[in-house]
Amino acid sequence: MLAGEKEAWKRLELRDPQEAADCAGAEYWGDDDVFVVPVFGQSYLVDATAREIRAIGVHDFELEDRTHLDLLVPLYLGACSRAEPSGRLVKPQSLPGGAAFFKGPHELPEEVIAHHFNSTPDRFVEVGLRLGGRRAEGGDAAVTVPAFPKLPVTLILWLGDLEFPARAQLLLDETASDHLPVDALWALMVMTSRAMIQLAGPHH
Repeated sequence: MLAGEKEAWKRLELRDPQEAADCAGAEYWGDDDVFVVPVFGQSYLVDATAREIRAIGVHDFELEDRTHLDLLVPLYLGACSRAEPSGRLVKPQSLPGGAAFFKGPHELPEEVIAHHFNSTPDRFVEVGLRLGGRRAEGGDAAVTVPAFPKLPVTLILWLGDLEFPARAQLLLDETASDHLPVDALWALMVMTSRAMIQLAGPHH
């Protein structure tokens, strides 16, 4: 277990579990001392004592790489505030500390999304819907995907042509930094992008 994960679990253990669940839009089952957290609209059982996260119910897909999930779930439960998403979308760079953080090794995975879905905007929307999302406004195609109940990620796609390459944009709700620090928000957007690409299958 990575150091960051251990810290996240420790922080969660110090928090009142019912408050954590209420803030996170999750459930707390007191008799079993476990949380049920929706990730991309699918339920995960979170056992803070055993430090385990496992899928429950029928899952449409499983993330091939759980690195970000294993860190973000306890972090989200331990840090989430009572702020509700306002519906106002912002560039991650405009969040506190975002301008300095989201560059270099922490650039947003927008080019990867644009390249993968350049010729398949319908597939882009279809995959977003399968991740529990809904159609959004903007570009040639756009979806808002509920990575966590209070942390939706909006992905917008513009198709390329002879003059301009395809491009994509990732946007967060203006309340995102009330719930997670910028490095965790970056991991959240990477996890969402990877889920989109994994579910879409090979690039054609």
